[in-house]
Amino acid sequence: METQSLYSVKPLFLLMLVALLASCSFVPAKSKNQPYAYDCDMMTKKLSLATIEHQGNMCGHNTDAAACLIAVGVVIPVGSLLVSGSVVLIGNTLHWLEYQGSCEEGMIASYLDKLKSTE
Repeated sequence: METQSLYSVKPLFLLMLVALLASCSFVPAKSKNQPYAYDCDMMTKKLSLATIEHQGNMCGHNTDAAACLIAVGVVIPVGSLLVSGSVVLIGNTLHWLEYQGSCEEGMIASYLDKLKSTE
């Protein structure tokens, strides 16, 4: 009897999980914490991932329910995570490189200062 009740709860749990995932997408956003961007007069900013929540019904009345569930529940959240995550990764890499090259505490700038002082 107990195993039968577990099987009836499993689809409900999966449906709730997909509904929660389907209600959001990921977008790149400027991070609130910019530890050295203003001290070094940098052009790039540190990025982070933010979530936005979808409101309303995203599928029409004549849409196949399974196709809608797959598109809204899987494709949109995963796709936005991959694209936005890549943008954040590349942006933060460029931000780190700019810090290393333009700030006095940066690795490249300090190495160039050592080279100049030995000449």
